[in-house]
Amino acid sequence: MKKFIQSVRDFILRYPAILASYFIYGYYFVTTMEFYIKFKHRHFAPTDALQHFDTLLWMWVLAYGLVKVIELRERLHKREKEILEHEHNIKLKETQIQTLHEVIMTLKHEINNPLAIILGYARLLRKQVAEPEAVKKIEEIEKASQRINHAMKAFSATQVYEVIDSPVGNLVELAPFKSEK
Repeated sequence: MKKFIQSVRDFILRYPAILASYFIYGYYFVTTMEFYIKFKHRHFAPTDALQHFDTLLWMWVLAYGLVKVIELRERLHKREKEILEHEHNIKLKETQIQTLHEVIMTLKHEINNPLAIILGYARLLRKQVAEPEAVKKIEEIEKASQRINHAMKAFSATQVYEVIDSPVGNLVELAPFKSEK
């Protein structure tokens, strides 16, 4: 019994136009048959024709209402689809941004470790070497290493995006960078 009720419910939700047409044409058939029976037995007045053919007006009204309901349903379906696509796009962008941020942090770590060793040894060598030409080359190594270090700090201090809830839906907002400690 539950399966039958479920199948009827699914039919109504899936095919409202067909169900409405059953009601409309059934009502039209019953009222028209009543008119023809009266006509056949000659038990009708001239006003009976108008009384029984008002079903045409009701058919038009019901058909118009049905068309409007179907249009509304299609618009709602389209709007729900747009909302789902929008949410999917926001989640996709958020994942891409998070992945990019993780790659940046990994690169920062991979570059800063060898860079710290280069700077440390360059400073030690500068203190130990007395030859001016060698000191000049070591200072160039230090300057280049510091330039890389400053570029990495500026690169990792960039802002990230995060998705926040709002009354009108999810929004992507520019958020300050949260440094790792």
